[in-house]
Amino acid sequence: MNRSAPAIEARDVRVTAHGHTILDGVNLSLQRGETAVLLGPNGCGKTTLARVLMGYQPVRSGTLHVLDKTIGATNLHELRQHVRLVSSTTALGGQSGTLNGLETRMRPLAAVLTGIDGSLMLTRNLPSQDEDRAMHLLRVVGLGHRETSAIGTLSTGEQRRLLLARAMIRPPELLLLDEAAAGLDVAGREQMLLTLRLLMAAGDRPTVLMITHHVEEMPPDTDRVFLMNSGRILRSGTPAQVMTPELLTETFGCRVYVRKASGRYTLEVLPEAWLDLLPETDRIGL
Repeated sequence: MNRSAPAIEARDVRVTAHGHTILDGVNLSLQRGETAVLLGPNGCGKTTLARVLMGYQPVRSGTLHVLDKTIGATNLHELRQHVRLVSSTTALGGQSGTLNGLETRMRPLAAVLTGIDGSLMLTRNLPSQDEDRAMHLLRVVGLGHRETSAIGTLSTGEQRRLLLARAMIRPPELLLLDEAAAGLDVAGREQMLLTLRLLMAAGDRPTVLMITHHVEEMPPDTDRVFLMNSGRILRSGTPAQVMTPELLTETFGCRVYVRKASGRYTLEVLPEAWLDLLPETDRIGL
């Protein structure tokens, strides 16, 4: 594996489903060791891109390399040993009624240990050092006190942090976070982001691609931002280059103002912006 090659290299990637174009010529390059954010509105193709990167969604045309392996011409099972995905839904490979495919009756320690080989159940005895690392990770993500609880009884925020620990039991080369903080309240979101920072400091730092439509979730140490809409990457660059009112207005389709404080960005929607979203016939008298 060529470690000087980008972690992700997409060239004119196109995906269609049911006669609709979902990804329309995506071009994206992410270098190893970078922390990046893919930012765009709902329905713009972000989750489809995550599915493509994991090999769950076929590509109609274009080329896609993940960790120097060509998607469509490589052993996906082997590749997934080096790529981990944490998602807010089970849509990327889990089963209905489970937590990303894990049995909800499992205990947290066992759930984390399944991440060693990407299985959904423990099928073999593991060395004590693996159990020690799993227990350490549970403490890092703030779940040491829930060691004896069934994972189905954990709160949504606790479950997301559990999945982060599972993803890091064997430090991946590439970590994909698809709307990983979706559905969490403010405290839960901040716990999730802090957990990510602690995990990055606790082991080998992977390349990270965070996929979200919330600017507030962008980590302070973000190296690169990709702005997406209508199945295309509109712009990419450092946060200072692309986190501007003009580019984010184009990305989200409504007029916004951008604020930055303590290394974190927030969006403020201008009071009149909602009028732009109404058809002309509905604006009469407003």
